[in-house]
This record gives sequence, C-alpha cells and structure tokens, in this order.
Amino acid sequence: MHNLNGVNFLPFVGEKYYNSRYGVRVLVLGESHYGSEEDNCADFTQRVIRDFAYRPGFAFFSKLTNVLRGRTDWPSDEERRETWQHIAFYNFVQEFVAAESRVAPTEAMWRAAQAPFLNVVRELKPDVILVLGSRLWNNVDELPPTFPVEWCGIIHPSGGMSYESSIHSLSESLGKVGGLL
Repeated sequence: MHNLNGVNFLPFVGEKYYNSRYGVRVLVLGESHYGSEEDNCADFTQRVIRDFAYRPGFAFFSKLTNVLRGRTDWPSDEERRETWQHIAFYNFVQEFVAAESRVAPTEAMWRAAQAPFLNVVRELKPDVILVLGSRLWNNVDELPPTFPVEWCGIIHPSGGMSYESSIHSLSESLGKVGGLL
C-alpha cells in the first residue's frame, strides 16, 4: 500500500484479490469499527477479518461470506477463509465511532472519511464496490469519473438483509463489468 494518506485502518486485501474467482476486483465497503483507543492500530481491520470472518459464530461475517459465495449453505472454515481471499474489505469511517456497536458516525466522521476512501480506491482499483447498508450508501460521495466502478448496495448483514436480493444484486453488478458470481 503506497499512498494511503488519512487511512487509519488499512484495508484487508485477500491474497487473490487481483486475480479473483469473480474475474474482477471486488471491494466490500463496511461502515465503521467500534472499539477503544488502546485497540487503535493500522492492521485493526486485517485482524478483525482474521479473527472473525474465517470461523462460524459471528452473524455479520457468516451472512456476508454467504453473499460473497453466492450460496446459503453452511460453509466450512476453509470455504470461509477461501471466500475472503478473493475480495478486499475496507471500513469507510477511519476512527472508532464508539466503544459498542449500533452508534452512528457523526457528520464530521463522514466528511473526514471521503478523502481516505478515494486514496483506497486509487490504490486498489476495484471494479465493483459492495456497500453494506443504506446509511453508508447515503454518506459515500460519488467517485470522480477517473475511477469508474460499479456500485452495489445491499441491506446491512446485521439489519434484516435478505440472501436472495443481496446475492442477486451482487451477481448483477459483477455481470455489468464482465465478472461472475
């Protein structure tokens, strides 16, 4: 990662992101992290993925893994890990919002997150950006035309997301840029 000015929590980039099974690059965009200042470190996002996405027991990650697989059956731990190797994941807000979840970012946090996000897009060059949740969708600025991406928004995995509509949306977005779910 070369020029990620303003990025406090570096994105997780799977080992196969640049040569993914989708045939295109997929960046999953989450809203924010929750935690305390002693947890604040550059690899926080990467640690969260490693600690929670690769194994069962965490509804957000299990649901998102299934959307990314395009399937709803129970994945093995190896299938979970493999799925995450084909995407990049970045949380838009670059500071802890609160110690516990379900707290909305402030207007200042949303504004401060725009420039670092543009730097991540410039670095990772995604073809599809999968946006998790309507609150995030409503607070991300459009990218300049020099960064053509296919946007895909789904209901947040912790907020009543439907597998059928989410998998359909991702599949449709991938298809628009020559990819496949």
